[in-house]
Amino acid sequence: MNEQNSSEINLKDKIIQVLALKNYTYAQMAEYLGISEAELDRQFEEKTLEVRTLELISKALRIPLYSFFRDLNYNIDYSEELYYNVDIWGREGVELRTTLKKDSLGNISDDDMQRLKNELAEKERLIREIEDQKKK
Repeated sequence: MNEQNSSEINLKDKIIQVLALKNYTYAQMAEYLGISEAELDRQFEEKTLEVRTLELISKALRIPLYSFFRDLNYNIDYSEELYYNVDIWGREGVELRTTLKKDSLGNISDDDMQRLKNELAEKERLIREIEDQKKK
């Protein structure tokens, strides 16, 4: 077995970390992709994953497709509002991005604050709905 270059990431490990972060299993991902775990393992080991497989993983886990090919020395501008919210390159490992845009004084915009309030209200509604279902 070849020793991995220290600047080379282990894509499978990163994806497993994201799956854990989102409470999914590797087996569930293989099923979603329509292949066996053994076949998926083989593709990771031999580095023969097809772009369309990476695209499905990208969409399912909300990881930008380009991040599978990026230079390890690339720096992300966290001041930008990003659609994709999973950072597989975080200094502390895989993590969700929650950075908000701030103005020059460090204030969060009213639009961002309202968006957060709307997201919170939706999550609270879902929690109440689940709790009501459990009571039945």
